[in-house]
Amino acid sequence: MAEAPTRHPRWGHRTSLFQWHQPALYVYGLILLLTGLITIAEQGLYQDMSPSGWALSWMLMVIYGVPVFLLIYWLDLYEREPLSLLFGALLWGGVAAVTMSGIANMGWGLVLTQAAGPEFAARWAPALTAPWTEEILKASGVILIYLIARREIDDVMDGFVYGAVVGLGFAIVEDVFYFMAVFGGQTEGVLFGFFIRVIASGLYGHVLYTGLAGMGIAYFVSRHGERSFGNRLAVALGLFVVAVFGHFLWNSPLLDFFPEPPFEPLDYLQIMGATAVKGVPLLVFAALMIVLAHRREHRWLEAALADEVGREGLTAEEWRDLGTTKSRRRAVREAKGRGGPVAARQLKRLHRQQVNLAMVRTRVDDPEHPDLVRQRAYCAALREALRSLPGMHRDPVEAS
Repeated sequence: MAEAPTRHPRWGHRTSLFQWHQPALYVYGLILLLTGLITIAEQGLYQDMSPSGWALSWMLMVIYGVPVFLLIYWLDLYEREPLSLLFGALLWGGVAAVTMSGIANMGWGLVLTQAAGPEFAARWAPALTAPWTEEILKASGVILIYLIARREIDDVMDGFVYGAVVGLGFAIVEDVFYFMAVFGGQTEGVLFGFFIRVIASGLYGHVLYTGLAGMGIAYFVSRHGERSFGNRLAVALGLFVVAVFGHFLWNSPLLDFFPEPPFEPLDYLQIMGATAVKGVPLLVFAALMIVLAHRREHRWLEAALADEVGREGLTAEEWRDLGTTKSRRRAVREAKGRGGPVAARQLKRLHRQQVNLAMVRTRVDDPEHPDLVRQRAYCAALREALRSLPGMHRDPVEAS
């Protein structure tokens, strides 16, 4: 078994966004208020321009955004982040970061036009200005979330979750702008914009960029005492630069395999290929980072539950199944085959409470702390309820 990290996360501590004693909350609130007024005015203009197109744009982005939000939320396997902080991150990306980025991009675009000429700026401004301004402003939201609720970012997976949610908020509001202002705002234009920016490109954009930047921020703040300041800063800056470079490549005319309009039916397949060329390398890199983060968290789970195996809350057989996502799914399938959907749901509930047992274990020092004893008893009661179901009188992992 791989060596467990030297520091355990303080799992199980739940902090809301509304930490009134934290100055960062007031900075966050003031910026959100000012940029929110601009956002409301802009959305009003889009609605006046084409009420049906504006409504369709938001409907499509909700259809896209809700599953992506849930996917990001579920990526953190062991400790789900508080919803108030996640919605705070979503609002920062969709309101504050979008508004301030629009102002900054316009200003730097004018500077580039004056310095290099309008032809160069038209071709390169999106790649030379937006990646820096947008990634800095989106990452600022992750930093503010950390300053408001420091206990909630205790490893790099948390940073990815908050960064990805900031990026999702940014993508949703920015895409509505493109649907209305670039693709015309009418039904046909909105649907075409949805294909270009979501169906063909939705896997590769702001969610990944800010997720990676968030990982760097989380590494810097959570590895204090484990790694030197130089190491933490180098990793944080390195991941930020990767995010900026991915954004730069996406916006630049490099590796541009997009067909020229008007589009024929086969051109839509070419568009999918063109976006994949630019986006898949960063997607693979982000997936690798997530896998590494999950492995680290699993080592934490092993360390937290090492002294619990064999007690009433966790048997050795249950720990074998709890160890990996694959083994948990296998155990749930077997339980469903023996006891039906009710047994499968009960086993999932037992697994979740055994993970919660690890969370309790990380926040108390006494192995007989009342909270820990209570959680063990709860897991034991769930096990007995599972075994009492028809077909589940044997240990549910016995057959495996």
